[in-house]
Amino acid sequence: MAQEHKHDENCDHGEEEMPELENQDGPKLNRGEKKCRKALIKIGMKGFAGVTRVTLRKRDGLIFVVNDPEVLRSDDGKSFAVFGELKLEDPNMRMQQAEAKKFAEGQLASAQATAATSSTKKEETKTASGDAPLSEEGITPNHIDLVIEHAQCTRNEAIAALRESGDDMINAVMKLTK
Repeated sequence: MAQEHKHDENCDHGEEEMPELENQDGPKLNRGEKKCRKALIKIGMKGFAGVTRVTLRKRDGLIFVVNDPEVLRSDDGKSFAVFGELKLEDPNMRMQQAEAKKFAEGQLASAQATAATSSTKKEETKTASGDAPLSEEGITPNHIDLVIEHAQCTRNEAIAALRESGDDMINAVMKLTK
């Protein structure tokens, strides 16, 4: 007994439009994914470019991540469909990485401060040996040190800039760093 197959206009029986999806750059898609994407595109969803990461956070602290997803958006902008590999991300690991980064930045800052202090001392010895030190009368010694640190200049340059700016260290630093 031969079974007859009726063709319905609304029914999609073949893979007539599937080849265009198969030739996309990116991961290989299985048949179910192809059908789902095709159905979403048929109802009017369009590609939404520029998304590099999608994160879903649950109340219990679990974080699900899709890196480099393919995102489709509805015309009204209220609905999104995300395709990609879903991965579980450990929030504790992320916190550890953030703390490690802060620690590394702190180490770098302290190393730079040490280098700046040693260069300031070298500049002070150059000033003492080469030029006669300028008088610090009427200028706050702490201001001189701060201007030297921020403007990376000699002690005499800092004193001269502070004299011109009326012991205003902000204007002195701005003048020296133009």
